[in-house]
Amino acid sequence: MLANLAAALLPDGRCRLCCLPSRAPLCSACQCERPARWRCPRCALALGGPAAACGACALRLPAFAGALAWSDYAPPWERLVAGIKFGDDPALARWLGRLLGQCLRSERPGWGPSRWVVPVPLSPSRLRQRGYNQAWELARGLAHELRWPCDCRLLLRRRDGPAQSTLPLAHRAANVRGAFIAAPLARGARMLLVDDVMTSGNTAEQAARALLRAGAGDVRLAVLLRTPPPVPRD
Repeated sequence: MLANLAAALLPDGRCRLCCLPSRAPLCSACQCERPARWRCPRCALALGGPAAACGACALRLPAFAGALAWSDYAPPWERLVAGIKFGDDPALARWLGRLLGQCLRSERPGWGPSRWVVPVPLSPSRLRQRGYNQAWELARGLAHELRWPCDCRLLLRRRDGPAQSTLPLAHRAANVRGAFIAAPLARGARMLLVDDVMTSGNTAEQAARALLRAGAGDVRLAVLLRTPPPVPRD
């Protein structure tokens, strides 16, 4: 009898991070346990305290006017990206997109009331290889949560290249320079780029520039995870 009662009370499934029972892919505790309290409002880099911008953005502003990250690309959160990118789990990506949408609603209310949601595109060859674009699934979940329009045809990758994650940071800017082309947009359109991870910011920079050339008046960025700054050595 006690076993039947426990089965009725305990939710089905387990949290993807802590493995405790959870009806959702992440339990409520893991949804709230996000490491960075302060982030650069322009590029979402984790900061040690509140600031108008990080050092890099203070020297040179990116093309996108603001960025939001749900958490850091660090243990254990990086397992979520592995799941949506290599684990053949687009449903998890859509759920995480809704979580990112909730984060945007609470932390960036000034970005509303509505924007066109656009995923950072994969090349056709990589899309065929993977079968889906995890950024598109994230964007779909976010757009559904916020009830914003979403279109994966507004931004295309016109040439392929090595995955950014396989390259040294110094080579990443050249790898994506001129890689994107955007469809003509309504003059002054408000856009929200969505991606799974941002490290150097070069992919987001080139994608934002393509949207601005196509007529966008304001481009913001939402990523699931942001790579933290390197730890200073003693």
